[in-house]
Amino acid sequence: MGIEVVRIPPDWHHPVDEAGNFVIGAHREPRYAWDANSRPAFQRYENVTEDSSISPVLDETGELWTWMTWNGWSEEAVEFLLSNRHAPSLIIRQS
Repeated sequence: MGIEVVRIPPDWHHPVDEAGNFVIGAHREPRYAWDANSRPAFQRYENVTEDSSISPVLDETGELWTWMTWNGWSEEAVEFLLSNRHAPSLIIRQS
């Protein structure tokens, strides 16, 4: 995949190890235990290498839109990500 938008509880903090590094993929398992009503907030994750959060926890998609455009994303790219909830980091096309 590449980048994805994850619905999370507003007080979510991605787990870290003793050294303060993100625990890779630690957001995946708890997501399946949370019901949809307990996950009203959004966070952007990269899921190619570290599988960790790359945005603050945001209360609504408008905040995520603003955060992403402030961080260099084009409006077209943000629209794609928010409508699809994920975006590839690389596409290989063979002729």
